[in-house]
Amino acid sequence: HITRTSARPAARPAMEGEFKAQINMVDGLIKKVKGVQIPEPSSAKAARGEPDPNKDICWLPFLPPGHTAYSWMGEEDEEEEPAPQAPASKKKQKQKQKAEKKKGGNKQQKNQTKKKGGAAASDVPLFARVDLRVGHVVKVFEHPNPEVKALWCEEIDVGEDQPRLIASGLRKFYTKEQFQGKKIVVVCNLKPAKLVGFVSHGMVLCASNEDHTKVELVEPPANAKPGTRICLKNLDVNQHKPDEKINPKKKNSCWNQFGPKMRTNASKTACFDGVEMVVPEGDCVVPTLADCVVR
Repeated sequence: HITRTSARPAARPAMEGEFKAQINMVDGLIKKVKGVQIPEPSSAKAARGEPDPNKDICWLPFLPPGHTAYSWMGEEDEEEEPAPQAPASKKKQKQKQKAEKKKGGNKQQKNQTKKKGGAAASDVPLFARVDLRVGHVVKVFEHPNPEVKALWCEEIDVGEDQPRLIASGLRKFYTKEQFQGKKIVVVCNLKPAKLVGFVSHGMVLCASNEDHTKVELVEPPANAKPGTRICLKNLDVNQHKPDEKINPKKKNSCWNQFGPKMRTNASKTACFDGVEMVVPEGDCVVPTLADCVVR
């Protein structure tokens, strides 16, 4: 009896030692968690690869194919994903596959018939598919985000009921006073894009030198009427209807062929594939940049 009772006190110190070790381990983990530094919002954005609002996003030296000068570092509304569906039975899956194959075969037959008939994908000339119009800059103001220093936001009259809201990366090239009141050229049928949260409903055409240190607005004559479509000297676009919406991020977008064909000539006139852009009142020109890219 004496031997059995004396064994119990000997086990208690060992158990107490184990408890203390566990408590010390938990304390150490808590200290480590408290020591982790949570990044500030700006650094978190940079880690995710989001655009720097102070960077001149409109005139990057290199733009990937399928992007306009403003859409590359802009944001677009994400498309909603389809709601998840319950898995269908094997019999229903087979029936669905057969129906899809049949539908695909019918499409191929239709396409072959069109090819045999010689019907073109689009009878509208490439230049006429893009809706370029004379715009009048009614108002110029700062971006709603005070951290954004590269963008001007504008209200531009393009011949519609209300002026369009457009953002342009021209703040280091034009002052508010220089920009406001100008007649410019606006691309009106591009898909709207978000620029640091500001939805831009168009793009302003500008010419730029090779190193992008000098940028100039393409300007129609001062007496040109807002909303007038820009034509070519050898093409009246008013005989054709432009595309309803152009998404420059799509591989098959007509903008991929359109954009690279715009340049100024030796007379500083904006041209498409070497042909001058005009309105009834005269040519669309830039002040000083000859033989330069336009976008």
